[in-house]
Amino acid sequence: MTASNQPICIIPARGGSKRFPRKNIAPLGGKPLLAWTIDAAKVSELFDKVYVSSDDAEILDIAERHRATPHKRSATLADDRTGVAEVCATICDELTNGHDANQPVVALLPTSPFRSAATIRNAYEQFINRNGQSLQSIAPLEHPPEWAMNVVDGNLQPREPKVYDTPRKELPQSVRGDGLVMIARRGFLETHRSFLGPDTLAFASPPNETVDIDEPRDLLWAEFLLSNQEAEL
Repeated sequence: MTASNQPICIIPARGGSKRFPRKNIAPLGGKPLLAWTIDAAKVSELFDKVYVSSDDAEILDIAERHRATPHKRSATLADDRTGVAEVCATICDELTNGHDANQPVVALLPTSPFRSAATIRNAYEQFINRNGQSLQSIAPLEHPPEWAMNVVDGNLQPREPKVYDTPRKELPQSVRGDGLVMIARRGFLETHRSFLGPDTLAFASPPNETVDIDEPRDLLWAEFLLSNQEAEL
């Protein structure tokens, strides 16, 4: 792998979170949530450096203590409406000398603690082997979106009345981006400001790795799963 196509790894971990304050450094299994993603990225052996980008001094200090490279994010990139792709595209310009439109950028969200190094490698290998421009890891939706309803003036209304009563077996499998792994070429990010665009590759995540920490109860669930894993060993 030459220096020009060495992938850049960015873990975006801003300090603010309305639903779960300080969630990126909440303790799980004896270490900060962020550290689980740093460790998986390092064990994957794909990256020269693992960058943690944050506007928060404590998060950057924890990142450095876990052998990641801290990147101080500007306040303009710390807004809760700023997307991950926008953050990564801007950070790449700050981190690298020169520009290679084909250089892969790998984003790993710190809220997926059970993502393994093998999953990062497998996703990256699929991306390279298929000469991808972008890739997102996915998980199946629990319920078909065709069954969704809205509440209007206290009354239920199907969002899609024509397909609402369709049996599950007759509906296509719907998926969601799960945040485990997102990859894109730098040129793709600059053009689309998104990891999703034309011909984005789908990478099916292992079901046991798709736990996402978004609320305190998610962390309790992760602790329960972790304790069960340890009990089985």
